[in-house]
Amino acid sequence: MEALARVLPRAATIFAIIERWPGDLASDGVIFRLTAGLHDFALSDHGGVLGALYGSGPLPSDAQLDRVLARVLDERAAALSRWLSHPTQTNEVARVAGLVAVLGELAARDGLPCEVLELGASAGLNLNFPHYAIVAGAARVGPGDARVTLAPDWRGRAAAMAPCDIIGARGVDLHPLDPANADDCRSLSAYLWPGEAARAARLVAALDVARCHPPMVDSGLASAWLLQRFAEPQAHGTRRAVFHSMVLQYASAAERAAIDFAFSLAGARAEPGRPLARISLEWRADRGAVELRVAQWDGAAQRGESRLAALCHPYGEWIEWRGLG
Repeated sequence: MEALARVLPRAATIFAIIERWPGDLASDGVIFRLTAGLHDFALSDHGGVLGALYGSGPLPSDAQLDRVLARVLDERAAALSRWLSHPTQTNEVARVAGLVAVLGELAARDGLPCEVLELGASAGLNLNFPHYAIVAGAARVGPGDARVTLAPDWRGRAAAMAPCDIIGARGVDLHPLDPANADDCRSLSAYLWPGEAARAARLVAALDVARCHPPMVDSGLASAWLLQRFAEPQAHGTRRAVFHSMVLQYASAAERAAIDFAFSLAGARAEPGRPLARISLEWRADRGAVELRVAQWDGAAQRGESRLAALCHPYGEWIEWRGLG
């Protein structure tokens, strides 16, 4: 970061993009996009000074690093411009532990099977949660031989979890990534903070699972896709649950309003035998905390009020559970 502050003003193309950025540099994660592109170069170049910076050798001197960054920002301006042109895609599967805890508490109440839809699904790794083992305090669900085990530091109340029968899982993303594509997999690795070995190993394992169990991810705008899914028949005696994690910060105000409108339409049609749930893991408006919130509609008692179920670490390292009330 310090080196970029020194070098960027001399990198004409990239500096111009940042100087003319139409939105907010912080909330749009512009520096995260740029450093992910640099991390990708380090991963793909297998060493060099950038490789040393990202963990494969002794740190370079400031002068060495400045020279390399200046050359990279100039020679790879076109590729870095592409990294800057789209939002980040971390697809951190640890975040899905909160979703499973919510579904487990709902299943403990009524035992309904569930159809899961995800907005902003990226490579669809979260959609494979039935193949993961989830440890929520003293509770554990999922296969005993799971390649991926999610065990966040569990705080607060115990979760009243029960196994939930998942009858379908499908997602949407503006630019879905393919777990079978080596470049897409490396892109996901580049979005991880360098040196986080546990997260990197978890991503590799989740990608392996996805190659064995390819998730279903459509390409499109979340609000339009959601209206299409809501228009499809929902079997009596099933719950439809829509999940999104760290997505709304990248959506425009108009898109967020369109998503809310889709929920209001579907919620008005919900029945006791065909309930709808919205499960969101997003930054609070003041960005002071990441909240796991649940809204439910069932045509009777549940009216779509959003309830705080937990506070969470942004990457799922801990969950402070409040429960569904």
